Amino acid sequence: MSGDLGAALEGSSLADLAKQLSGARKDWTSLHTLLGAIPSGRWTTYGDVASVIGSHAVPVGTHLAACGQCSNAWRVLTSVGRVSAGFQWTNSTRTDTPLEVLAAEGVRFDGEAAVPEACLPLEALRGLLDS
Repeated sequence: MSGDLGAALEGSSLADLAKQLSGARKDWTSLHTLLGAIPSGRWTTYGDVASVIGSHAVPVGTHLAACGQCSNAWRVLTSVGRVSAGFQWTNSTRTDTPLEVLAAEGVRFDGEAAVPEACLPLEALRGLLDS
């Protein structure tokens, strides 16, 4: 590496860099806004949500798992329309499953995968944040 960035990183281990970044907080306002706008009976993917808010799927999923303020988190599924293996309600007293909630909202399933017809296209998802 060259320049200021190279000088700043020289001699740093990945563990050191991770410690430096652990205090950095991302502003998740756009995610919260987007999730609140996803209509009942529709679903989207972690990747599409990440694309719209300028992030990546893994941090989005990590945030959804820990944030008690994310509405409609059950409407975010994997790229094949399945509930993430790591999905958990932030309210530990909930006994329903995301599939049950989605089905009650009108999403149909083929086995454990939500039908693609109910998935919001990326451009429609972008439109939800823009409006």
